[in-house]
Amino acid sequence: MSVYTFSNKEILETELLQGNLSDASINNSNLDTLQSNNAVWQKTDMTDSNCNDAAFYNTKFSDCSFFRSSMINSQFTKCTFNNTKHSGISFIKVHINNSKIENHLFDSCTMQRAVLNKVTIQNSSLKDFEAVYADIKDTVFIHCLFELNYGSGSNGFSGAALQNCIFINCSFSGYPMRGSKLTNCTFINCSGETTDDFEADNTFGLPYCESAKEIPITNREQAMELLNKLEEVKNV
Repeated sequence: MSVYTFSNKEILETELLQGNLSDASINNSNLDTLQSNNAVWQKTDMTDSNCNDAAFYNTKFSDCSFFRSSMINSQFTKCTFNNTKHSGISFIKVHINNSKIENHLFDSCTMQRAVLNKVTIQNSSLKDFEAVYADIKDTVFIHCLFELNYGSGSNGFSGAALQNCIFINCSFSGYPMRGSKLTNCTFINCSGETTDDFEADNTFGLPYCESAKEIPITNREQAMELLNKLEEVKNV
């Protein structure tokens, strides 16, 4: 197992040039502006580190854990996450594009003003998350859990804008969609407490919404086009 400490960003980038980072532990490191291109991260842990303004391109994360670290304004493009975990991570202004996330846990993460575009998130959980003013477009959630626990102080998608998104077989607890704005979104076979206060335009299938009014979708062809378009993302 390799251990990268505060002064070793250059050593880490050199190893990433080989294309594979495996069984590594990154602790108390300053990895700001890190570059990871066409690399595989496997069984690697990051704890108490800064990785702000980093750029990850075509990077595959497998069996990795990120804990109590900062990844502010970092970018993930054409990346995949499988059986990974982000706990206590600052994802403020993070950009995730054309990526696939599967069997993943976001736990107590701050995602204010995060941008997600053409992302597929499957068999994953977002618990006690803060995605205030996030911008989420052309994204599909499949078999996901969205959960806010009383007393956590998290606001979920409050103030977030979700456009052209599809939720399939998802569960909601603690009103995580409260205060959000939904445009051209579809909920298929979803359940739980989504929200008691939200804006919706051309949105269909929301489960239990206290004091909220659903607006049926008016363009099903557009929804089907979105599903077809995201097939290529699911196969990343």
